[in-house]
Amino acid sequence: MFVIGRLLAKSVDGTLIVGLIAVALMMLHIAIDVAGKFLLNEPIPATIALVSNYYMVVVAFLPIAYAETRNSHITVEVLTEMFPHRVQYHLYSWSYLLSIMVYSLLTYRMWWEADRAHTNGTFIMEQSTKLLTWPSYYLLPLGCGLMVLVLTYRFILYLTGARSGMGEVPTMQKAAEVAASTEAGQA
Repeated sequence: MFVIGRLLAKSVDGTLIVGLIAVALMMLHIAIDVAGKFLLNEPIPATIALVSNYYMVVVAFLPIAYAETRNSHITVEVLTEMFPHRVQYHLYSWSYLLSIMVYSLLTYRMWWEADRAHTNGTFIMEQSTKLLTWPSYYLLPLGCGLMVLVLTYRFILYLTGARSGMGEVPTMQKAAEVAASTEAGQA
């Protein structure tokens, strides 16, 4: 399981790097477009289409699994924060199963939509420039599919108690155990 976790971590880190590169390229592209527009009166064609159909999709959807490995997704703990840490840990871990089902459905449906867009040759016209948009449709199921793999891996770790190879941020129980051992050591 540890080796699988290391491979999964490298894949997740790779999506983060691609996302960071996309942010840098997007900033550079927009800066050149603005400079060209105001200094040379010649903006780069289809900048808005490229930003909204490629850069933003990469930034928003590709590194979604990375956010999961860092426990950085938004959570609302109105009721569960009153439960003991152990109960919170089990509820949190079983929520992986629900998340796996949701992300699996999203991956399937988005792949189907990407395939449809590819078959139709989906494109957008901006400033008399034809820009194919169907390739960006495949980025969404790629990001969500990786999220399914991460969640499935974490759920299997929960069930088996195996050691993780992903280097992710500790879950609530592990954090509570560390806090308890720290308090015991100080007493």
